[in-house]
Amino acid sequence: MSLQSLSIGVSGLRSHQTRLDTVSNNIANSSTTAFKRQRAAFSEELGQAILGVGRTAGGSNINPSKVGRGVSVASIDRNFSQGSLNDTGIKTDLALNGDGFFVASPKSGAASDQRRLTRAGNFTFNQNGELVTANGLNVQGWEVGEDGTANTGELKNVQFDPNAQSAAKATTEAEVGGNLSADAEVGDTSEISSVVYDEQGKAHNVVINFENTSEDTWNYTVKDPDGVLQDENAGGGTNEDGVANGTIKFNDDGSVDTVGVNEAGNFNPDGGPNDGVSIDWQSDAVQGGKSLGISLRDITQFSGSTTSKFQGQNGNSSGELSGVQFTPEGKLQLNYTNGVQEEEYQLAIGDVNNPNGLEQQGDNFFTTTGASGDLQLGRAGRDLQTSVVSGALESSNVDLAKEFSDLIKAQRSYQASSQIITTADEVLNQTVQLKR
Repeated sequence: MSLQSLSIGVSGLRSHQTRLDTVSNNIANSSTTAFKRQRAAFSEELGQAILGVGRTAGGSNINPSKVGRGVSVASIDRNFSQGSLNDTGIKTDLALNGDGFFVASPKSGAASDQRRLTRAGNFTFNQNGELVTANGLNVQGWEVGEDGTANTGELKNVQFDPNAQSAAKATTEAEVGGNLSADAEVGDTSEISSVVYDEQGKAHNVVINFENTSEDTWNYTVKDPDGVLQDENAGGGTNEDGVANGTIKFNDDGSVDTVGVNEAGNFNPDGGPNDGVSIDWQSDAVQGGKSLGISLRDITQFSGSTTSKFQGQNGNSSGELSGVQFTPEGKLQLNYTNGVQEEEYQLAIGDVNNPNGLEQQGDNFFTTTGASGDLQLGRAGRDLQTSVVSGALESSNVDLAKEFSDLIKAQRSYQASSQIITTADEVLNQTVQLKR
Protein backbone atom coordinates (compact mmCIF):
# COMPACT_ATOMS: atom_id res chain seq x y z
CA MET A 1 0.00 0.00 0.00
CA SER A 2 2.83 2.36 0.79
CA LEU A 3 4.41 1.87 -2.60
CA GLN A 4 1.02 2.52 -4.22
CA SER A 5 0.70 5.68 -2.13
CA LEU A 6 4.02 6.89 -3.51
CA SER A 7 2.74 6.42 -7.05
CA ILE A 8 -0.52 8.21 -6.22
CA GLY A 9 1.38 11.11 -4.68
CA VAL A 10 3.60 11.41 -7.76
CA SER A 11 0.53 11.46 -10.04
CA GLY A 12 -0.89 14.26 -7.92
CA LEU A 13 2.34 16.24 -8.16
CA ARG A 14 2.46 15.74 -11.91
CA SER A 15 -1.20 16.70 -12.49
CA HIS A 16 -1.24 19.71 -10.19
CA GLN A 17 2.01 20.91 -11.72
CA THR A 18 0.19 20.94 -15.07
CA ARG A 19 -2.65 22.87 -13.45
CA LEU A 20 -0.17 25.36 -12.02
CA ASP A 21 1.39 25.74 -15.49
CA THR A 22 -2.04 26.30 -17.05
CA VAL A 23 -3.09 28.92 -14.50
CA SER A 24 0.32 30.62 -14.74
CA ASN A 25 -0.02 30.77 -18.54
CA ASN A 26 -3.46 32.39 -18.17
CA ILE A 27 -2.08 35.02 -15.82
CA ALA A 28 0.93 35.69 -18.05
CA ASN A 29 -1.38 36.21 -21.05
CA SER A 30 -3.95 38.37 -19.27
CA SER A 31 -2.94 41.29 -21.51
CA THR A 32 -2.48 39.28 -24.72
CA THR A 33 -4.83 40.39 -27.49
CA ALA A 34 -7.81 38.03 -27.85
CA PHE A 35 -6.21 35.36 -25.63
CA LYS A 36 -8.65 32.66 -24.47
CA ARG A 37 -8.12 31.23 -20.98
CA GLN A 38 -7.43 27.53 -20.48
CA ARG A 39 -8.24 25.05 -17.75
CA ALA A 40 -6.77 21.68 -16.81
CA ALA A 41 -9.44 19.01 -16.37
CA PHE A 42 -8.48 15.96 -14.25
CA SER A 43 -9.70 12.36 -14.29
CA GLU A 44 -9.26 9.55 -11.77
CA GLU A 45 -6.90 6.73 -12.67
CA LEU A 46 -8.43 3.25 -12.96
CA GLY A 47 -8.54 1.73 -9.48
CA GLN A 48 -7.22 -1.62 -8.22
CA ALA A 49 -10.02 -4.10 -7.49
CA ILE A 50 -10.23 -5.28 -3.84
CA LEU A 51 -13.66 -6.89 -3.90
CA GLY A 52 -15.63 -7.76 -7.00
CA VAL A 53 -19.37 -7.96 -7.49
CA GLY A 54 -20.75 -11.13 -5.95
CA ARG A 55 -23.12 -12.65 -3.42
CA THR A 56 -22.76 -13.79 0.17
CA ALA A 57 -23.85 -17.18 1.38
CA GLY A 58 -27.10 -15.55 2.45
CA GLY A 59 -27.74 -14.24 -1.08
CA SER A 60 -26.94 -10.54 -0.47
CA ASN A 61 -25.08 -8.57 -3.10
CA ILE A 62 -21.55 -7.40 -2.42
CA ASN A 63 -20.63 -3.91 -3.57
CA PRO A 64 -17.55 -3.67 -5.81
CA SER A 65 -14.57 -2.09 -4.05
CA LYS A 66 -11.55 -0.52 -5.72
CA VAL A 67 -8.64 1.57 -4.54
CA GLY A 68 -7.82 4.48 -6.84
CA ARG A 69 -4.38 4.75 -8.39
CA GLY A 70 -4.14 8.50 -8.52
CA VAL A 71 -5.04 11.28 -10.93
CA SER A 72 -4.13 12.29 -14.49
CA VAL A 73 -4.81 15.27 -16.77
CA ALA A 74 -7.80 14.39 -18.96
CA SER A 75 -7.69 17.52 -21.14
CA ILE A 76 -6.61 21.13 -21.43
CA ASP A 77 -9.77 22.98 -22.48
CA ARG A 78 -9.91 26.51 -23.84
CA ASN A 79 -12.70 28.96 -23.05
CA PHE A 80 -13.66 30.77 -26.28
CA SER A 81 -16.10 33.20 -24.66
CA GLN A 82 -16.12 36.77 -25.96
CA GLY A 83 -13.53 39.15 -24.53
CA SER A 84 -14.29 42.83 -23.99
CA LEU A 85 -13.60 45.24 -26.86
CA ASN A 86 -11.18 48.11 -26.23
CA ASP A 87 -11.10 51.17 -28.50
CA THR A 88 -7.68 51.94 -29.96
CA GLY A 89 -8.49 54.59 -32.57
CA ILE A 90 -6.40 52.72 -35.16
CA LYS A 91 -8.55 51.86 -38.18
CA THR A 92 -6.61 48.70 -39.03
CA ASP A 93 -7.21 47.29 -35.53
CA LEU A 94 -10.16 44.93 -35.96
CA ALA A 95 -12.18 42.95 -33.44
CA LEU A 96 -14.83 40.29 -33.93
CA ASN A 97 -18.02 40.80 -31.96
CA GLY A 98 -19.35 37.25 -32.06
CA ASP A 99 -18.09 33.83 -33.07
CA GLY A 100 -15.48 33.10 -35.71
CA PHE A 101 -11.88 33.85 -36.61
CA PHE A 102 -9.97 36.02 -39.04
CA VAL A 103 -8.32 33.95 -41.76
CA ALA A 104 -4.63 34.39 -42.56
CA SER A 105 -2.46 32.79 -45.23
CA PRO A 106 -0.34 29.71 -44.42
CA LYS A 107 2.94 30.47 -42.70
CA SER A 108 5.92 30.42 -45.06
CA GLY A 109 8.23 27.48 -44.41
CA ALA A 110 5.80 25.80 -41.99
CA ALA A 111 5.31 22.04 -42.19
CA SER A 112 1.56 22.55 -42.57
CA ASP A 113 0.09 24.52 -45.46
CA GLN A 114 -3.14 25.13 -43.56
CA ARG A 115 -4.52 28.62 -43.25
CA ARG A 116 -4.05 30.23 -39.85
CA LEU A 117 -7.04 31.31 -37.76
CA THR A 118 -6.83 34.12 -35.23
CA ARG A 119 -9.02 36.37 -33.09
CA ALA A 120 -6.20 38.91 -32.70
CA GLY A 121 -6.94 41.73 -35.13
CA ASN A 122 -3.91 43.96 -34.59
CA PHE A 123 -3.35 44.27 -38.34
CA THR A 124 -1.45 46.78 -40.47
CA PHE A 125 -1.06 47.61 -44.15
CA ASN A 126 2.43 46.93 -45.49
CA GLN A 127 4.26 48.97 -48.13
CA ASN A 128 2.33 47.21 -50.92
CA GLY A 129 -1.07 47.96 -49.42
CA GLU A 130 -1.57 44.37 -48.18
CA LEU A 131 -3.38 43.81 -44.89
CA VAL A 132 -1.07 41.68 -42.71
CA THR A 133 -0.97 40.30 -39.18
CA ALA A 134 1.64 41.32 -36.61
CA ASN A 135 3.71 38.35 -37.86
CA GLY A 136 3.49 39.42 -41.51
CA LEU A 137 0.92 36.87 -42.70
CA ASN A 138 -1.62 38.09 -45.25
CA VAL A 139 -5.20 38.49 -44.05
CA GLN A 140 -7.56 36.92 -46.58
CA GLY A 141 -11.01 37.62 -47.99
CA TRP A 142 -12.95 38.04 -51.23
CA GLU A 143 -13.01 40.72 -53.90
CA VAL A 144 -16.13 42.90 -53.94
CA GLY A 145 -17.86 43.62 -57.27
CA GLU A 146 -19.29 46.92 -58.45
CA ASP A 147 -22.69 45.95 -57.02
CA GLY A 148 -21.14 45.68 -53.54
CA THR A 149 -21.43 41.87 -53.37
CA ALA A 150 -18.43 39.73 -52.48
CA ASN A 151 -17.36 37.15 -55.05
CA THR A 152 -17.21 34.25 -52.59
CA GLY A 153 -14.94 31.97 -54.54
CA GLU A 154 -11.21 31.60 -54.07
CA LEU A 155 -9.75 33.45 -51.10
CA LYS A 156 -7.37 36.27 -51.94
CA ASN A 157 -5.09 38.54 -49.96
CA VAL A 158 -6.90 41.69 -48.80
CA GLN A 159 -5.12 44.69 -50.30
CA PHE A 160 -5.53 48.05 -52.03
CA ASP A 161 -3.48 50.30 -54.29
CA PRO A 162 -1.88 53.07 -52.15
CA ASN A 163 -1.75 55.25 -55.30
CA ALA A 164 -5.38 54.64 -56.28
CA GLN A 165 -7.37 57.46 -57.88
CA SER A 166 -11.07 57.91 -58.50
CA ALA A 167 -11.83 58.65 -62.14
CA ALA A 168 -14.17 61.45 -63.18
CA LYS A 169 -17.71 60.36 -64.06
CA ALA A 170 -20.25 62.26 -66.15
CA THR A 171 -23.65 62.85 -64.56
CA THR A 172 -26.34 60.79 -66.28
CA GLU A 173 -29.00 60.82 -63.56
CA ALA A 174 -30.20 63.40 -61.05
CA GLU A 175 -33.14 63.33 -58.62
CA VAL A 176 -35.34 66.20 -57.53
CA GLY A 177 -37.46 65.96 -54.38
CA GLY A 178 -38.97 68.13 -51.70
CA ASN A 179 -42.28 69.97 -51.73
CA LEU A 180 -44.07 72.48 -53.95
CA SER A 181 -46.52 74.33 -51.74
CA ALA A 182 -50.21 73.57 -52.32
CA ASP A 183 -50.90 77.07 -50.94
CA ALA A 184 -49.09 78.73 -53.87
CA GLU A 185 -51.07 81.06 -56.11
CA VAL A 186 -51.01 81.14 -59.89
CA GLY A 187 -47.81 82.83 -61.03
CA ASP A 188 -45.76 81.90 -57.95
CA THR A 189 -42.32 80.52 -58.82
CA SER A 190 -39.49 78.59 -57.19
CA GLU A 191 -35.99 77.97 -58.52
CA ILE A 192 -33.45 75.29 -57.59
CA SER A 193 -29.99 74.43 -58.90
CA SER A 194 -27.42 71.65 -58.75
CA VAL A 195 -23.87 70.92 -59.84
CA VAL A 196 -23.46 68.23 -62.52
CA TYR A 197 -20.21 66.92 -64.03
CA ASP A 198 -19.04 66.39 -67.59
CA GLU A 199 -16.77 63.57 -68.77
CA GLN A 200 -13.61 65.28 -67.54
CA GLY A 201 -15.08 65.95 -64.12
CA LYS A 202 -15.68 69.67 -64.70
CA ALA A 203 -18.56 71.05 -62.65
CA HIS A 204 -21.51 72.79 -64.35
CA ASN A 205 -24.73 74.29 -63.04
CA VAL A 206 -28.21 73.12 -63.98
CA VAL A 207 -31.21 75.24 -62.91
CA ILE A 208 -34.89 74.27 -62.75
CA ASN A 209 -37.63 76.90 -62.47
CA PHE A 210 -41.09 75.88 -61.21
CA GLU A 211 -44.17 78.07 -61.86
CA ASN A 212 -47.69 77.45 -60.57
CA THR A 213 -50.11 77.68 -63.48
CA SER A 214 -53.34 76.34 -61.94
CA GLU A 215 -54.60 74.15 -59.13
CA ASP A 216 -52.44 71.00 -58.83
CA THR A 217 -50.42 72.01 -61.93
CA TRP A 218 -46.89 73.40 -62.19
CA ASN A 219 -44.74 74.15 -65.21
CA TYR A 220 -41.03 73.47 -65.02
CA THR A 221 -38.17 74.80 -67.15
CA VAL A 222 -34.65 73.33 -67.17
CA LYS A 223 -31.97 75.96 -67.75
CA ASP A 224 -28.31 75.49 -68.66
CA PRO A 225 -26.27 78.63 -67.85
CA ASP A 226 -22.97 76.94 -68.86
CA GLY A 227 -24.20 75.80 -72.29
CA VAL A 228 -23.18 72.15 -71.97
CA LEU A 229 -26.60 70.62 -72.70
CA GLN A 230 -28.32 70.41 -76.09
CA ASP A 231 -30.59 73.40 -76.74
CA GLU A 232 -33.98 72.02 -77.80
CA ASN A 233 -35.36 75.50 -78.57
CA ALA A 234 -34.40 75.31 -82.23
CA GLY A 235 -34.80 78.56 -84.08
CA GLY A 236 -34.86 80.85 -81.12
CA GLY A 237 -33.79 81.46 -77.58
CA THR A 238 -30.65 80.54 -75.67
CA ASN A 239 -29.78 77.85 -73.15
CA GLU A 240 -30.65 80.29 -70.38
CA ASP A 241 -34.19 80.42 -71.75
CA GLY A 242 -34.49 76.66 -71.17
CA VAL A 243 -33.21 73.48 -72.74
CA ALA A 244 -36.34 71.57 -71.73
CA ASN A 245 -39.72 72.25 -70.18
CA GLY A 246 -42.95 70.51 -69.31
CA THR A 247 -45.79 70.17 -66.83
CA ILE A 248 -46.20 68.36 -63.51
CA LYS A 249 -49.71 67.47 -62.36
CA PHE A 250 -50.44 66.30 -58.82
CA ASN A 251 -53.05 63.98 -57.33
CA ASP A 252 -55.33 64.99 -54.47
CA ASP A 253 -53.05 63.15 -52.01
CA GLY A 254 -50.08 65.34 -53.00
CA SER A 255 -48.26 62.73 -55.08
CA VAL A 256 -47.20 63.22 -58.70
CA ASP A 257 -49.86 62.18 -61.22
CA THR A 258 -48.07 62.83 -64.50
CA VAL A 259 -44.81 64.40 -65.67
CA GLY A 260 -45.19 65.91 -69.12
CA VAL A 261 -42.33 66.90 -71.42
CA ASN A 262 -42.69 69.63 -74.05
CA GLU A 263 -39.02 69.79 -75.02
CA ALA A 264 -36.26 67.11 -75.00
CA GLY A 265 -37.04 63.48 -74.16
CA ASN A 266 -38.79 61.44 -71.52
CA PHE A 267 -36.83 59.96 -68.63
CA ASN A 268 -38.00 56.60 -67.30
CA PRO A 269 -34.95 54.54 -66.23
CA ASP A 270 -37.05 51.73 -64.73
CA GLY A 271 -39.25 51.29 -67.79
CA GLY A 272 -42.33 52.51 -65.91
CA PRO A 273 -44.27 55.75 -66.20
CA ASN A 274 -42.39 58.85 -67.25
CA ASP A 275 -40.25 60.01 -64.32
CA GLY A 276 -38.92 63.25 -65.72
CA VAL A 277 -36.95 64.80 -68.51
CA SER A 278 -33.91 63.59 -70.47
CA ILE A 279 -31.52 66.11 -72.05
CA ASP A 280 -28.54 65.30 -74.27
CA TRP A 281 -25.06 66.49 -73.36
CA GLN A 282 -23.14 68.58 -75.88
CA SER A 283 -20.59 66.39 -77.67
CA ASP A 284 -17.64 68.53 -76.53
CA ALA A 285 -18.68 67.95 -72.88
CA VAL A 286 -19.65 64.27 -72.98
CA GLN A 287 -18.96 62.05 -75.96
CA GLY A 288 -21.05 59.11 -77.06
CA GLY A 289 -24.45 60.76 -77.09
CA LYS A 290 -25.04 60.44 -73.34
CA SER A 291 -28.01 62.15 -71.71
CA LEU A 292 -28.75 63.79 -68.38
CA GLY A 293 -31.94 62.31 -66.93
CA ILE A 294 -33.66 64.38 -64.23
CA SER A 295 -36.27 62.51 -62.16
CA LEU A 296 -39.20 64.59 -60.89
CA ARG A 297 -41.34 61.76 -59.46
CA ASP A 298 -40.33 62.34 -55.83
CA ILE A 299 -41.72 65.89 -55.66
CA THR A 300 -44.81 66.35 -53.47
CA GLN A 301 -47.50 69.04 -53.23
CA PHE A 302 -48.61 69.60 -49.66
CA SER A 303 -49.75 72.67 -47.80
CA GLY A 304 -46.89 74.61 -46.25
CA SER A 305 -43.51 75.78 -47.42
CA THR A 306 -41.90 75.07 -50.78
CA THR A 307 -38.81 72.96 -50.10
CA SER A 308 -38.03 71.50 -53.55
CA LYS A 309 -34.36 70.64 -54.08
CA PHE A 310 -31.93 68.38 -55.93
CA GLN A 311 -31.51 65.27 -53.79
CA GLY A 312 -28.52 63.85 -55.60
CA GLN A 313 -26.75 63.06 -58.86
CA ASN A 314 -24.45 60.21 -59.93
CA GLY A 315 -21.50 62.16 -61.37
CA ASN A 316 -18.26 63.24 -59.76
CA SER A 317 -14.95 64.93 -60.37
CA SER A 318 -11.67 63.03 -60.16
CA GLY A 319 -10.28 62.42 -56.68
CA GLU A 320 -7.24 61.27 -54.74
CA LEU A 321 -7.26 58.53 -52.11
CA SER A 322 -7.85 60.15 -48.72
CA GLY A 323 -8.20 57.14 -46.42
CA VAL A 324 -9.40 53.59 -45.87
CA GLN A 325 -11.78 52.04 -43.36
CA PHE A 326 -13.58 48.77 -42.59
CA THR A 327 -17.36 48.46 -42.37
CA PRO A 328 -19.17 46.27 -39.79
CA GLU A 329 -19.51 43.66 -42.56
CA GLY A 330 -15.71 43.57 -42.83
CA LYS A 331 -15.57 45.34 -46.19
CA LEU A 332 -12.46 47.36 -47.02
CA GLN A 333 -13.72 50.79 -48.11
CA LEU A 334 -11.59 53.36 -49.93
CA ASN A 335 -12.47 57.03 -49.48
CA TYR A 336 -11.54 59.66 -52.07
CA THR A 337 -11.33 63.44 -51.92
CA ASN A 338 -14.25 63.75 -54.37
CA GLY A 339 -16.60 62.02 -51.91
CA VAL A 340 -16.61 58.67 -53.75
CA GLN A 341 -16.42 55.50 -51.65
CA GLU A 342 -15.39 52.18 -53.18
CA GLU A 343 -15.51 48.72 -51.59
CA GLU A 344 -12.58 46.55 -52.61
CA TYR A 345 -12.50 43.41 -50.43
CA GLN A 346 -14.57 41.69 -47.76
CA LEU A 347 -12.86 39.84 -44.93
CA ALA A 348 -13.50 36.11 -44.74
CA ILE A 349 -14.61 34.92 -41.30
CA GLY A 350 -13.76 31.30 -40.49
CA ASP A 351 -15.61 29.04 -38.07
CA VAL A 352 -15.49 25.37 -36.99
CA ASN A 353 -17.98 23.11 -35.24
CA ASN A 354 -15.65 22.40 -32.31
CA PRO A 355 -13.28 25.29 -31.49
CA ASN A 356 -11.69 23.25 -28.68
CA GLY A 357 -10.49 20.84 -31.35
CA LEU A 358 -8.29 23.52 -32.93
CA GLU A 359 -4.55 23.09 -32.62
CA GLN A 360 -2.65 25.96 -31.05
CA GLN A 361 0.23 27.20 -33.22
CA GLY A 362 1.52 30.07 -31.09
CA ASP A 363 1.50 33.77 -31.99
CA ASN A 364 -2.31 33.79 -31.43
CA PHE A 365 -2.85 31.34 -34.32
CA PHE A 366 -4.82 28.11 -34.60
CA THR A 367 -5.20 25.47 -37.30
CA THR A 368 -7.96 22.96 -37.88
CA THR A 369 -7.72 19.27 -36.95
CA GLY A 370 -9.94 16.25 -37.37
CA ALA A 371 -11.40 17.00 -33.93
CA SER A 372 -12.31 20.60 -34.79
CA GLY A 373 -14.10 19.81 -38.04
CA ASP A 374 -13.60 21.44 -41.41
CA LEU A 375 -13.11 25.19 -41.78
CA GLN A 376 -16.32 26.97 -42.77
CA LEU A 377 -16.04 30.42 -44.35
CA GLY A 378 -18.68 33.12 -44.19
CA ARG A 379 -19.37 36.85 -44.29
CA ALA A 380 -19.88 38.93 -41.16
CA GLY A 381 -23.42 40.18 -40.71
CA ARG A 382 -24.79 37.86 -43.37
CA ASP A 383 -23.63 34.25 -43.08
CA LEU A 384 -22.57 34.65 -39.42
CA GLN A 385 -24.08 36.52 -36.47
CA THR A 386 -20.79 38.35 -36.15
CA SER A 387 -19.74 41.93 -36.82
CA VAL A 388 -16.34 43.48 -37.43
CA VAL A 389 -15.49 46.42 -35.16
CA SER A 390 -12.89 48.77 -36.62
CA GLY A 391 -10.60 50.75 -34.32
CA ALA A 392 -10.84 48.20 -31.49
CA LEU A 393 -9.13 45.06 -30.23
CA GLU A 394 -10.56 42.14 -28.28
CA SER A 395 -9.10 41.76 -24.81
CA SER A 396 -8.10 38.53 -23.12
CA ASN A 397 -11.02 36.83 -21.36
CA VAL A 398 -8.81 36.00 -18.35
CA ASP A 399 -10.35 36.95 -14.97
CA LEU A 400 -7.32 37.65 -12.79
CA ALA A 401 -9.27 37.34 -9.53
CA LYS A 402 -10.38 33.84 -10.47
CA GLU A 403 -6.93 32.87 -11.73
CA PHE A 404 -5.25 33.90 -8.46
CA SER A 405 -7.85 31.89 -6.57
CA ASP A 406 -7.17 28.87 -8.79
CA LEU A 407 -3.43 29.43 -8.32
CA ILE A 408 -3.78 29.13 -4.54
CA LYS A 409 -5.95 26.01 -4.89
CA ALA A 410 -3.40 24.41 -7.22
CA GLN A 411 -0.59 25.26 -4.80
CA ARG A 412 -2.46 23.72 -1.86
CA SER A 413 -3.23 20.59 -3.88
CA TYR A 414 0.41 20.31 -4.89
CA GLN A 415 1.50 20.61 -1.26
CA ALA A 416 -1.03 17.95 -0.26
CA SER A 417 0.32 15.57 -2.90
CA SER A 418 3.85 16.12 -1.65
CA GLN A 419 2.62 15.33 1.85
CA ILE A 420 1.34 11.96 0.55
CA ILE A 421 4.87 11.14 -0.60
CA THR A 422 6.33 12.25 2.75
CA THR A 423 3.87 10.11 4.67
CA ALA A 424 4.44 7.10 2.41
CA ASP A 425 8.19 7.49 2.93
CA GLU A 426 7.75 7.47 6.70
CA VAL A 427 5.65 4.30 6.48
CA LEU A 428 8.38 2.62 4.40
CA ASN A 429 10.98 3.60 6.97
CA GLN A 430 8.86 2.12 9.75
CA THR A 431 8.51 -1.12 7.75
CA VAL A 432 12.28 -1.32 7.31
CA GLN A 433 12.76 -0.78 11.08
CA LEU A 434 10.57 -3.83 11.81
CA LYS A 435 13.35 -6.08 10.49
CA ARG A 436 15.88 -4.74 12.97
